[in-house]
Amino acid sequence: MAQFKCEICGDGFEQKSRFERHLATAHPDRAPSAADLEKALSGVQYPKTKEELLTAYASQQVSDDELRKLVESLPSRTYRDAAEVAIALGEVKKKQGIRSASEVAESEAPSARGGRTAASTATSAAAVAKALSGVDFPKRKDELKEYAQRHILESGLDNPKDIVDMIGMLPDKEYHDMSDVEKSLFAQT
Repeated sequence: MAQFKCEICGDGFEQKSRFERHLATAHPDRAPSAADLEKALSGVQYPKTKEELLTAYASQQVSDDELRKLVESLPSRTYRDAAEVAIALGEVKKKQGIRSASEVAESEAPSARGGRTAASTATSAAAVAKALSGVDFPKRKDELKEYAQRHILESGLDNPKDIVDMIGMLPDKEYHDMSDVEKSLFAQT
């Protein structure tokens, strides 16, 4: 019988170091996401300045200290839509050294499912948000894919085919905001 058992997936490990590596790669701590921030800022009408976003966040009475700190760290500028906030959130996380699931997976050997799944989703969600920056919702999947194909050329994103492929894997439905898109990306895992 294994000495260390993962409460999330049930895998057992004889060595503590392997158990800890498993937790870090298969089930990494989830940093606040753009979807979390969009949920916390629900009802906000854009464009908004950073200061207006802070006021809106405070009025929502959200009790996530990490998310509040990230909102406070957003660059001082006017945000046209939730996608621009998501992009800025990714920039803040990178500057603060908050590792995404893909970075954890690259530094540790991932398990057969968890690490690869988390890595592909974390990287793609940020890239998809940037590719869809400025899109007017609601849009269906094929409209999002078409918009991304045009916008990727303008924005100079890496791996444009991977981004368009990720959007192509979304369920065929109408998306009302970036939060809907991101939830569907995470649901694929």
